[in-house]
Amino acid sequence: MTVNTGDFIIIGDIVKAVGLKGEIKLYPLINWYEPLLDSGFLVWENGEKLELQKWRINGPCYALSINGISYRDEAESMVGRKVGFLRSNYLDDDFPKPNDGLPFRYLGREVETVDGELIGTVSEVRLHGNQFTLLLPWQGRTAMIPAVEPILKLEDKLSGPLIVDLPEGLLDVAGD
Repeated sequence: MTVNTGDFIIIGDIVKAVGLKGEIKLYPLINWYEPLLDSGFLVWENGEKLELQKWRINGPCYALSINGISYRDEAESMVGRKVGFLRSNYLDDDFPKPNDGLPFRYLGREVETVDGELIGTVSEVRLHGNQFTLLLPWQGRTAMIPAVEPILKLEDKLSGPLIVDLPEGLLDVAGD
C-alpha cells in the first residue's frame, strides 16, 4: 500500500530491538497518545497496518510485540521505521484521542483573532510541560501562542482557521 505522505501522522520512531524474542522499542513523539496502541488504527510509514500483539512500558519508551516479528534480527531490521496513523482516520468516531485533540491538526493552519485579523500560519507545534504551543512567523519574529482555552478556541477540525482570543500584550513579546 502506498500512502500519501500528508496522510501519515507519525507518533513514534522504532529505535532498537529489545531482548531476543523480537520486541521493538518505540520512542514516542509529539503526537503520541497511549490509547492508540489498543485501537487498531496504527500503521507503518508506508500505510501498511501495524498488527500489534502486545505492548508494555519500557522506561520513557514502549516495547512492542508485532505479528510476524519473532527474533531479534527481525526486530533489528525494523529500527528506523516510523509508526503512526492516517490523518483520514482521525475524525472516525472510534479513533482514540485526548479531550484537547492531537497537535498535528494545528500545523499549516492560519491563525485569526476573534475579530477576524489574520496573524499567520502555524509552522511548528511544541510541547511545553503539559500544554502545546503554536509557533508562527509574525512581523519578522516568532509568535508563540499557547494552545489552551480560553486563548485558543479548541475544536477538533482538520482545516480552516484557528481562532484565538489573545490576552493584551501576548504578541508584543513574540520572540523576545
